[in-house]
Amino acid sequence: MRVSKLERYRQNAAFPNLLEPPIRDLLHKPFPLRGRWNVAFFQYAQPISLEMGCGWGEFALGLARCFPGRNVLGLDAKGARVWRGARTALDQGLTNVGFIRVEGEGLEKLFAPGELLEIWVTFPTPYLRKPDKMLIAPAFLARYRALLAPGGVLRLVTDVAPLAEYARTIWPLCGFGISVDADWEERIAELEAFRREEVCTRFQARAVEKNNRIHYIQADPVPGNVPSVPEEVLRVPWGRMTGP
Repeated sequence: MRVSKLERYRQNAAFPNLLEPPIRDLLHKPFPLRGRWNVAFFQYAQPISLEMGCGWGEFALGLARCFPGRNVLGLDAKGARVWRGARTALDQGLTNVGFIRVEGEGLEKLFAPGELLEIWVTFPTPYLRKPDKMLIAPAFLARYRALLAPGGVLRLVTDVAPLAEYARTIWPLCGFGISVDADWEERIAELEAFRREEVCTRFQARAVEKNNRIHYIQADPVPGNVPSVPEEVLRVPWGRMTGP
């Protein structure tokens, strides 16, 4: 039975595994769970994985199933989408996954420095003509560096070749050392804990159907100060590439 958007929004407010902090509040004060996710939200204290732009929650749910010894949070601004992830988690009794409906700009008010084990950015909207809006742009990379724990990892999965090339170029200039640059389908096969059917999102299925290569880029924060990236590097040639 189809659930209307208005009904989804109503249910979101009642879901115990879905939080909707107002972005205006986050920009002025830390979220009450900041630094306390393991003790105040999840049942067990475990390493935390965050998926940025989680959409319908397919990947976050898959991570939770594949890694029961990890707590997973999916973040997205669209309430009608995260409803699906939260509803599925409740129906399946998954207690190591939760969802946050909010814009990503308040990230450092949601989490304390070093609180995250890893950050996944899976099939993000490219925004190649608006690089400031990218979830893998310098402003977000600075937030990720602050929030990742020692030994933490940033991971990108995309079938947009120019976006992967952007990451290869910009990330090393923003304090991240790329440690893995591989084909995602091959990478899944190499990682025993991953079950492809669990982490295959609708975006991945479309990419496979179109025979698009899916890029997987993994990077580690590098200690030290990070200089500003020159504007000409940020804008050219990315602004001339096809994208939203």
